[in-house]
Amino acid sequence: MNNYFKRTIGAINSLSALKKAGLLNNPWAVCRLRSALLKKDSLEDLQKLQSAIEVSKMFRSPFDIPDNSVDGLIKFALTEQGMPIGIFPEECHHLICGQTGTGKSTVLKILFSQALRFNRFQNGHPINTEKLRCWLFVKAQDMRTLLNIDRNILVVNFNMIKLNPLEPPPGMRPIEWASIFADLWIQAFRLYEGSKGFLIECLNKLYVKYSSLGYYPSLFDLYNYVTALKFPVISRTARYQESVLNRLGGLIHGSLGSVFDCSKGHISSLINLHAIFEIIYLAAEQQVFMVNYLLSYLFNYKLIHETGLRHFVGIDDANLIFDIAFEKRPDLGLPIIHHLLTTVRKNKINIFACTQTPHQVGASIHSNSFAKLMFSLSHGKDIECMQQSMGIKNLEQKAYCYKLKPREAVVKFSARYQEPFIAIVPEVKL
Repeated sequence: MNNYFKRTIGAINSLSALKKAGLLNNPWAVCRLRSALLKKDSLEDLQKLQSAIEVSKMFRSPFDIPDNSVDGLIKFALTEQGMPIGIFPEECHHLICGQTGTGKSTVLKILFSQALRFNRFQNGHPINTEKLRCWLFVKAQDMRTLLNIDRNILVVNFNMIKLNPLEPPPGMRPIEWASIFADLWIQAFRLYEGSKGFLIECLNKLYVKYSSLGYYPSLFDLYNYVTALKFPVISRTARYQESVLNRLGGLIHGSLGSVFDCSKGHISSLINLHAIFEIIYLAAEQQVFMVNYLLSYLFNYKLIHETGLRHFVGIDDANLIFDIAFEKRPDLGLPIIHHLLTTVRKNKINIFACTQTPHQVGASIHSNSFAKLMFSLSHGKDIECMQQSMGIKNLEQKAYCYKLKPREAVVKFSARYQEPFIAIVPEVKL
């Protein structure tokens, strides 16, 4: 092989390496490459260029440098080279993983602060045609800083609000809502198929009884109705009755009692509002129930009514509703949130799920996420889970995942740019 072919092949290889190393805009590197193509005796130049490329790799991550296709209308981070990274409203859903203090909440704040300002007007006309509403389910009060962006956010800490989980969305038959409520109930409170059938039967009879009165029964009415039923003590139905009453009693006689003491609640009014639901003071089962209930109502309401709104829903602890244990209950089948995730795209609902333990999160959110962000994780199972979920197979890239710095994340989109890349989340102060 003569020097001309050696130079040509070397130049092509160097061009590819320059692109991956992000040095195509480097004047020195481009001059070296041009020199290699024009000079007769330039093999030494190519060797120097290759050495420079290898040196440049020592000062950055082993991930390829993305092009500008990773940018979007709603920005949340920067690439290693300072290019903006963003998403578009129609791209759902998003899985954000990382241990405490690595940047998960910061990403949520950045995303939702921009979503709150997405409907801005200029000269009397909207800048963006998409209308966004933001719901956040959090276990702390730090998201209240979003009030600095928009004062018209309802903060719900479950003391003044009124909700009736037995009230179906307008246009839905009570008998249809009874089946949805039963699914929510047995998943949150760990009941079984027999109790579910008993609950649906009681609900349907109660709805018929109250239909002539012009209002819906409350959870208190359901509790009193089930209490009044008489069954032989040793019968299986008596066991179902006992299980349902046990969970109902704990719910309506606890901190949520005043919230559920109504026939018609405020939930249909929440559809058009930005809201932060602070679930920190609820018991674990109550948290699961409330998040699933509000999301199910939102989904079914938008299934029936055209609102023209897109909802961004942030969940501070994804394990609440995406716990893999819910998918391993053979008596229940897949949890209700799994069915919602596969269809909510049509109803314009984007889920932003955060977790510290991604290996304990079910397949539904892993399989249906447009974007996945992996911040620093301390557990090997979590890192391996996310590497598999994001399709990271390169050994150098795998090793780098174990030494991510604070606010540094590996990002993987399912479309546009499909290779994993590094993102830096900036410090923000709202």
